[in-house]
Amino acid sequence: MWHMADRFSRRDLFGMFRKSLSAARADELPLRPPGAIDEDRIADTCIRCGACIDICPRHAIRAVPRGHAAGVGTPFIIPREAPCVMCSGLSCTTVCPSGTLRRLSGPHEVRMGRAIIDKARCLPYQGAACSACVSFCPVQGAIALDDQARPRITDACTGCGLCEHYCPPDPTAIHIRPRVPR
Repeated sequence: MWHMADRFSRRDLFGMFRKSLSAARADELPLRPPGAIDEDRIADTCIRCGACIDICPRHAIRAVPRGHAAGVGTPFIIPREAPCVMCSGLSCTTVCPSGTLRRLSGPHEVRMGRAIIDKARCLPYQGAACSACVSFCPVQGAIALDDQARPRITDACTGCGLCEHYCPPDPTAIHIRPRVPR
């Protein structure tokens, strides 16, 4: 008789559980602006002054509304509506008085999340031509095209959300999964 324990160690099973829990948690979390500290510290650290919201040149940063479990009044971004353009100087990281958004030296340090492609919705995976995500991505090499011109996300992805914002299908074929601390 075959038993699952014959194929997986307890460590393997725990590792798989942790990865799936982490992925589920990321889908429920708001996308935080550049330089954000770990999610489990944001609600207690952010003083909800709105400085990051006020200085954002593209009005991408908003306050989490009432009724959301993730720290009412703390900063977040909805990429489909207004993505982070990683402005010159990353202004939001320079005005935060509480340290909720740490100062970064440049866009190369931004790690807000990672783009995830839904291949069932992505036009190139369905045989249609589209390169909107690649065209609008501000990070060279973050989205690579395979030999059939289908997009693939690389480790260079910052999670800025420009790809999600400009993705033609509605709902989008690409979305940003927020960063989750390990």
